[in-house]
Amino acid sequence: MNHVAKDRQLVQLGEWGKFRSNVYRIMRRPYLVTALSSYVAVILLVVLYMSKPETFRSEMELVLPGTGSSNSVSLNDVGQVVSQTSTPFAGGGFNPRVNYKEMLSSRGVIATAAEKMGLTVGQFGEGKVKLTEQTSIIEVSITGDSPKQAQTKAWELYLALQNELDNLRADEVTRRDASIKNVLAKYREKVTAARNNIVDFQQRSMLVSTEQLNMLISSHSQKNAASMNAKAELADLTHYVHQLSLDVGLSPALAGQALKLGTDAEYLGYLAEMDQSAAKLSEYRSRWGQKHPKVVTEDLRFVEAKNALFTRAQELVGVKAKEVFGVLSIKSSPKRAQLFADLINAYAKQQGLKAKQTELERSVLHLADQIKICTREHAELDRLEREFDLAEAVYTSAAARLEASKADIFASYPVVQLLTTPSFPLIAASPIPAIGILAAVVGIVFITLALVVVWQRNSLLNLLLKKD
Repeated sequence: MNHVAKDRQLVQLGEWGKFRSNVYRIMRRPYLVTALSSYVAVILLVVLYMSKPETFRSEMELVLPGTGSSNSVSLNDVGQVVSQTSTPFAGGGFNPRVNYKEMLSSRGVIATAAEKMGLTVGQFGEGKVKLTEQTSIIEVSITGDSPKQAQTKAWELYLALQNELDNLRADEVTRRDASIKNVLAKYREKVTAARNNIVDFQQRSMLVSTEQLNMLISSHSQKNAASMNAKAELADLTHYVHQLSLDVGLSPALAGQALKLGTDAEYLGYLAEMDQSAAKLSEYRSRWGQKHPKVVTEDLRFVEAKNALFTRAQELVGVKAKEVFGVLSIKSSPKRAQLFADLINAYAKQQGLKAKQTELERSVLHLADQIKICTREHAELDRLEREFDLAEAVYTSAAARLEASKADIFASYPVVQLLTTPSFPLIAASPIPAIGILAAVVGIVFITLALVVVWQRNSLLNLLLKKD
């Protein structure tokens, strides 16, 4: 007994013992420990939140146009080229705002904007992008360490987006140009082949163009009409020459010879001497008989003059000299001489018209032969020209359509405009004291309610069972 009492003798505790005793006493109350620990955790979290460096948020709004564009160009001998850009929201399965949202969050755009500001991608951060329903508006916000930095980040993000869109459009134009060149090269080959077919045909045929056939037909009609007119005029002139020849009693050839004799001085001298001798011979015969010396002498003179006249006539007109003796009176009859001149002139015109008509008839026949040949060749040339015109029209139309479509660089990537400029934040976006205090209060209240429910669970269960 003494030994046990000795063992139970009270021992005075030191500082460490007192601490251990207090801890033990507290640990015997777990709900209080849990509550205090949770309150401390909540307060620490709020303190950490409130001690964060201030950040500022800059906001801007982008907008996409809601209407398309349409252009129409009329080309001579080709047709009409229509270039139409539909609204970017026309297709239900395509919304460019979603594409632009992904681009604003893409690594390339953020890296470009960060490089302009001398920051890393991590330091620059990623902006928040929000799409407003039933509109074409894109809301963008980004944070910074200061109001100026936040606003600058927003500006650089917008410029980086525009730069990326320009690069994409330029790449599309480059690729489209290469495709256009390939397509046009094929069309150009068809045009060249069609043109070479025409050239080869023209080199081996008489017909060069359709206009040539039209000219041949027109020339044939003109020559034929001229030939018919010449034929009618020749018939009229032939009748006139025939009637005039009957009136003067000579053919045109003899009339010409008579005029030739009538203009020869030697012939006229012999003719005058023969006339004088004939007059004297007639006078002498009326006075004396045939045997009278003067009659005989004058008769010899008349015969010699007549023979000389005939000899001179033969020298001038040949063997038909006797036939023109009947026209020896043209010198004394100017009107008869004029008839001879008219006859000769009409006869000369008649021969000219005959030659003209012969040449016209030959030309008409030659042109008719050419027209027959060219008409057969025209069908082939017309077919080749239609092929060439079709190939050229397709090439020109394709080139015009492709160039018109190339001119619209906003078809795939619609233009994006700055609806509101990046804001200059005056109040820090975080930390917000009100939010920290509210979070602490709400956290403490929920922790307290939870611990009370757990602590008094038996009483609450009994109360619920009694009610049942």
